[in-house]
Parts: sequence; structure tokens; C-alpha cells
Amino acid sequence: MTNKRANANSGIVQAEFQSLDLYLGPFTSDNGSIALLSFNHWQFAIDALTETAATAHDLGATVTIGLWADNLPMRDTGWTTDRRIAKVLGSPGIDSAAMSALVDYGIPKTSFVRPPVRNWKPQPTVASPIRMVRSEIRKWNYFEAQMGRSILQVHPDSDTPIRDDTLWPQKWVEQSAKSFMWVFDQTVQLIQDRAITALVLYNGRFTHDQAAAAAAKSLGVTVLYYDAGGLDTGFDLTTGSTHDWGHLQVRMKTMAESWQKDTVLELGTRWFLNRQAHAEAGIELFIGLQEHGNTGHLPESEKLVVFYSSSGDEIAELDLNWDQFFNSQENALQTLASICKQSPNTKLIVRTHPHMRLKPKRDLSDWVNTVNFANVDLHIGPESTVDSYELMRKADVVVTYGSTSGVEAAFIGKPVIVMGPSAYNKLGCALEVFNVDQLRTAIENPPTPNSAAALPYGLMMQRRGFNYERLGITAQRTSRLAGVEIKPASELVRKLSHALAAHGTRKLLENYNRV
Repeated sequence: MTNKRANANSGIVQAEFQSLDLYLGPFTSDNGSIALLSFNHWQFAIDALTETAATAHDLGATVTIGLWADNLPMRDTGWTTDRRIAKVLGSPGIDSAAMSALVDYGIPKTSFVRPPVRNWKPQPTVASPIRMVRSEIRKWNYFEAQMGRSILQVHPDSDTPIRDDTLWPQKWVEQSAKSFMWVFDQTVQLIQDRAITALVLYNGRFTHDQAAAAAAKSLGVTVLYYDAGGLDTGFDLTTGSTHDWGHLQVRMKTMAESWQKDTVLELGTRWFLNRQAHAEAGIELFIGLQEHGNTGHLPESEKLVVFYSSSGDEIAELDLNWDQFFNSQENALQTLASICKQSPNTKLIVRTHPHMRLKPKRDLSDWVNTVNFANVDLHIGPESTVDSYELMRKADVVVTYGSTSGVEAAFIGKPVIVMGPSAYNKLGCALEVFNVDQLRTAIENPPTPNSAAALPYGLMMQRRGFNYERLGITAQRTSRLAGVEIKPASELVRKLSHALAAHGTRKLLENYNRV
């Protein structure tokens, strides 16, 4: 194996996995042929793809790379740069920079492939849903792939609610479907043409990554997903897909059991404390306008139950049996409110997810109506300055529908009940309930707090995945491989690209009226 590792990365820490070489080994042995596809221009995603491609090449695998973000029938959510504009203005996009770096690293130019089907048409012809509402779009499959669910993960605009009486713009939905089918068919052909044995994709819940994954699985090909790493590490690569929270929790437990106990305690605690102090990078999106330490005026009660909601749009299209999760978050809250009313000296507070202030107005309005109908004792809205973490400390029992607030409350030492899908229900830090009787029992006799069981979650968030070994990360948070800097196109190129794409989107949304 050629040793070309970028040891210039300073501050290398112990990561979840010791080495990408060891992790990729089983997928590159026996003449393994690995394909890596990219449909977006995000720095972290391109960096992870580049590191993985370079490692697979060093391990002797046949590497195929498709940088197809600018070839799609419909732009991906992570698309930023029109290749034509970048060429005219002499500022290459980030995928072009990654290609140059990988070629200089030693990967042949022939490894980079264009979409193999030139005169593409969807086969078989797929009829559009009768009505463009979520329930009908959700049923829309391409072969066995859940095309409709993938389309619903990305809304046509920032004000499209998740409610089912909203008509989605037909041209936009059909263009999304065309893009899904295009990726599916191109991926199938690529796998067959190049005898691909493993496909590497971004672990996104968006249309194109889901289409490529579905294509590979239809042929029995292993799929690996790259993603952002922990706060201290570079990137992640895993066989677990987005929202496979069972797989993620197995990783959490394995990681915590194999690390020194004092390290688990230190790093796990650090993640939780940084969140509580509002000090984690990017947390502003979630804490909104909250003032550290502010609890506002809370009702007095012998038992204060606080319900933390989840973002409905982020869980709406999970392929789950919703019967076991009280059918919906709205029904879960109504059930909880009814039980709290029947429990002596019990008050119920609802803390609506702060992110809701950035969601479609109709979604927020519908949720507020749900809270009002439940007649809870206090509703703390998404715009409130009340500190979610200080509120946890005042709570006697914390209930969530899968919100991260549940595991954070468990760390604080609170009894936690979870009523919906979550990424911590198997850790032992929260009690999962599935019916009215279980919920009533849990409210009357809250579970014993278990803060230690929450630590694997914090550890995973800090050190998830791998360190970069071949890429060097610059002070500007771009990357460098083989002396080539991998960075986005200029701001001018991206602005012009966005304007061109926005014009196309406006045409798709013409004559679009919601009901």
C-alpha cells in the first residue's frame, strides 16, 4: 500500500474507528470494485468522498467516481455550482477541484465517469398520482424503490406544510420523480457496466442519494454511506442508512464498551455540558432566542411533566409502523394530556421545538392548535426565551416524541419517557412506551433516572467516525490532497448559479396554488 497520508492534520484524536484502511479492507479485497457517487457540492460530503476514494485506491480496489451533481434533471438540495458558469469565470467548482486532487494523487482519469445512459427514458412508464397530496405521492414507487417518500423529504418551497390537504405543484413533483428515476437507472447501468461490488454515497434523506441506494440494493450490491463525523473527528462511513437509529445505537454501545471508562465519562459529559451552555457550534439553530438560565413563570405542582416536541417534517416520511408510536405526535400529546389531567397534582408543560419557528407557518399553526386542544397547563412556543435545559432541571418527568431533548434530560438525571422513534431508546436512559396503559404507569411511577446510560450518545456525537489521514484540513476549513486545495467555486460563481437555478424552479412553480 502506498503511504501518502496527510500527517499535516494536527490535533488528531482517538476516533470511533481506528483507521479507514481497516474498515474498508473487507470491501476492497478479492478484486473489489468500488463506485463513489456525488450529487451535491457540500464541502464535508466532497471531503468524505475524496478521503474514501483515495483510501480505496491505496488498498488496491478498482475505483469508479461519478461526480454527477451538475448532470441531474433536477438540482439536488446540496447543489451550488453550475459547471458552465464556473468554466467561463475560471473558478472551478468543488467537485472539479476534488477530481484534480484525486488525479494528482494517482487515480486514473478513466476512473471518473459520466452517466452511462445517454438517451435516457424511464422504464417502465410510471403514471403520476391522481392527486398531488402527501398520501398519494407517498405510494409512488419506481420498480420496488420508494420514490414518493424520497420526493417528500424535500419541499418545493420553504412554506409547504406537511399536512395532507396541501396540493404539491405537479410539474415540480414530476420533475423530482424524473430525477429519481434518472439516478436509479444510471446507477443500475453503472453497476452492471463496471461490475461494482460496493457503492459509496452521501447518507442523505434526499431524492438522489435514496435513488442510488435503492438501485444498488435492487442488484444486491453493498451500500456504504459517508457523512459528517463527530465534533472532534473528520467524517463518517457506515453501512447504516439515515434514520437507522437501531444501527447507530449499537455503534454507541460498542464504542462506549471498548473505550476507557474515564474517557467515555469525559467526552460524553463534554458534549452534554457544551449543549447546556449553548456553546456547541451550530446549536443556535435549535436554541433559537433562548436566554441561558431563563425558566419564565412555571406552574407550581407536585409533579411537573414537560413534553418536548420533535420536528414533524423530519419524521413524517420514516417508514415505520406508526401504530406503535401512538399513530402520530399529535395523538401522543393528546394521550399524555388526558393522563396528566387524571393524575392528582400533575401539571403538563409543552416545549415546542425551537426549530418550528423556521418551519412552514401552517405547520406551526396546526401544532399550536393541537396544543391548545390538549388544554395543557403551559405552552412554551418556539420563539420563547425560556431555556430548554433550565426547564429540564425544573421538570419532575420529561416526555418526548423522540427529540434529542430526551437523552439530554436523562444526562441531567431526570426520568425520561419516550413515545416516538428515537436514537436513544435502546441505551437504557429512557423508558419507551407504546400504549396508554404503559404511559399511565410511567407517569404515575416515573422510571429511575440513569444519567450514565446517556454518556454513549455524547461520546458518539464527539468522536463519531474517522479522522482524516490523507486529506489535510486548512485553516479556512477547506481541504487539501496531493497539494491541490479542494474548495468551493467563488462566491460570484455560486450566486450566478443560484440565480440560474432559481429561475428554473420558478418556472416549475408557475400557476401553483395551495388549497
